[in-house]
Amino acid sequence: MKKYIATWVYLDSPEEKSKYPNTGGDSTSPEFQAVYWRCIVLFYETSLRFHKDMKHLFFTNTEKLPIVDGLNIKEYFNTHDIEVICLKNLYPLPNNYFGSFRNQFFEFSIIDHIAKIINKGDMLMLLDSDCVFVRSLEPAFDEFKNSNAPATTYIINYKEKYEMHGLHGKEMKAIYEDLGLSLNKNPYYSGGELLFAKASFFIDVAEDFKTLYDYLMERHRNKKIKFNEEAHVLSYYYYKLGATLGGMDNYIRRIWTNRNYFRNVRKKDLQLSIWHLPSEKRVGIHNLFKEITENKVNLRKLPYPKYLALLQSRLLKYSNHKWEYYKYFKNKFRNILRNLGFIHK
Repeated sequence: MKKYIATWVYLDSPEEKSKYPNTGGDSTSPEFQAVYWRCIVLFYETSLRFHKDMKHLFFTNTEKLPIVDGLNIKEYFNTHDIEVICLKNLYPLPNNYFGSFRNQFFEFSIIDHIAKIINKGDMLMLLDSDCVFVRSLEPAFDEFKNSNAPATTYIINYKEKYEMHGLHGKEMKAIYEDLGLSLNKNPYYSGGELLFAKASFFIDVAEDFKTLYDYLMERHRNKKIKFNEEAHVLSYYYYKLGATLGGMDNYIRRIWTNRNYFRNVRKKDLQLSIWHLPSEKRVGIHNLFKEITENKVNLRKLPYPKYLALLQSRLLKYSNHKWEYYKYFKNKFRNILRNLGFIHK
């Protein structure tokens, strides 16, 4: 039995340019892409601290690994025995498919590859690169190993009338029903930052998605609602294949840190194993990457109390995001309307 931990990056060509709200900028530019390379290094630095005996994989569509702020990414991967797997995007999206996240279906090319290399009994966790490891995931792997489920998920537990990336809960339910899967209520949306599954799940999704992709393209051509990004699709497969919904909720959380928009940091987040930090790509993660490359800190050798204190001080602090009063009060007002039920996004 093997345990895998992996992340990925897809570098857009000029023809594939898209919007990524939490990153900003031109997705084809070296500056934009460097943001992700910094995240990737921090991802592995924090994982390797706890998971020396697990196999680390990195998926990408480029064979040319850059030098970022003086750090040679290729040498870094070689030094730490991180296997780089270069893949083509088998499932491109049309220009007008959805306004954001056009490269997210690359994850199904990754799933195709995993289905070919994974063996029965193996478990693989694929995460977004803006995740950091706060403590070991061995308990999560042990818990999952003893489960009969093919996958276990992190649920974004929005209200019944949620809207995520262009789809309302009732629209998600309608698409499920069109695909032959009936539910008594709107489905949960499972976050795309985590895919934690066994061999059977990867094999089944890899086989089924070839047909589902064509079906989604047909719905798009006919201007019908469709799954807009990979987490919409994966949420459907979690229901179809019998995943444990919310099984990872005690291990990972999407933590928003920008006080001008939304901040949901809690004291008990220090007990989690993984922080997903979309708002820190250009701030806290960037700053901690700089400390690593300038040899000011070695995350793999710090005593744990100092390690935890460092992550907290660099990645969760208020002052990472300067006050922008107009944005702050605008979003406060939107949250009031949302809580009163006037808007659902």
